[in-house]
Amino acid sequence: MTRIAIISDIHGNLPALEATMADLRRMSADQVIVNGDVINRGPQSAACLTAVRAMGWPVVFGNHEEYVLKMRSGDMPREWESDWWLPTRSAAESLSESDVAFLRGLPWHYVLAEPGLPPVRIVHGSPRRLNEGVGYWLSDADLCDLAAGVPEPVLVCAHTHRPFNRRVGERWFLNTGAVGAPFNGDPSAQYVLLTAHNGAWHADLRAVAYDRAPVYAAWEQAGYLHRSAIAHVFKYEVETATYHLGPYLEFCGANGLDERRLESFMQYRAAASHMPPGRTVKLRST
Repeated sequence: MTRIAIISDIHGNLPALEATMADLRRMSADQVIVNGDVINRGPQSAACLTAVRAMGWPVVFGNHEEYVLKMRSGDMPREWESDWWLPTRSAAESLSESDVAFLRGLPWHYVLAEPGLPPVRIVHGSPRRLNEGVGYWLSDADLCDLAAGVPEPVLVCAHTHRPFNRRVGERWFLNTGAVGAPFNGDPSAQYVLLTAHNGAWHADLRAVAYDRAPVYAAWEQAGYLHRSAIAHVFKYEVETATYHLGPYLEFCGANGLDERRLESFMQYRAAASHMPPGRTVKLRST
C-alpha cells in the first residue's frame, strides 16, 4: 500500500513540524513532499529548513520563500526596511548560504507519477500564480478555469492554510491546510495523506495536536516582539488558528491607526477576542 504525504506552510514553527514528522512515522508514509512556505512568519525558520533538508524531501517553492530571498538579496521595496518586517529580516539573516542556494533552486511545482495511479500536480498557490489561493470560496467553474492546461487530474495546493477537498468531474482539488499556522479554527498541525487503493488515491486530511507553548517561547526569545507589531499578529494567528493579518490592516485603516504600532495591535486583539475561531470579520473599534 503506497502512502504519500503532502505537507505545507510550516512557517518557522518547529514544534508543529516535529509533531507532523512523528505522525508521518506512525502513518508509515512512503514519501513526503513539502508544498512550500517552510520559512517565515514563525520564529524558527532556520531550524525548520534544516529539519526538512535533512530528510531529503522534495520541496516546492512558496511565496514566503520568495519574500525571504528578496529580503536576503536586498531586492525589496524600501518599506521592508522598517521594524514591521523584522520577522522576515530575522528569517533571512538566520539562513546559511547553503540554505539560500537550496531555496533558489526549488521548483514551482512537483508531479507525482506513481505507476497505475492518477498523476498528481503539487503547487503552492495555483498553477497560475504562486500566491493564488484554492479553497471553498471558488466555484466549480473557477476551479476548472485555474486548472486549465494542467494535464494531471489531481491538483494539490496549499497557501490558504485551510484544508479543502472537492471533485469536479474528472478533476480532484485538494488543499493540504497548514502545519504551522492553520486558519480553519483548529490549531492542530494539518496535512494531506494520500493512500493508494485499487488504482485510485484516497485522501486523509490529517490534524495532529501538539504543545504550542515552545513556539510561543521561541517568539519571546527571538527578540523582536517588542518592536514588530506584525510578529504579534503572526503569533496571534497560531494562538487562534485564524487569519488576522488582513483583518488587522482593515481595522487599522478603518480606525485611523498606525498598523506598525504595538498599541494598534492591542486594540485589534481586544476587538477580535469575541470572534469564533477560524472566522474573520471586518472590525471597528467601539
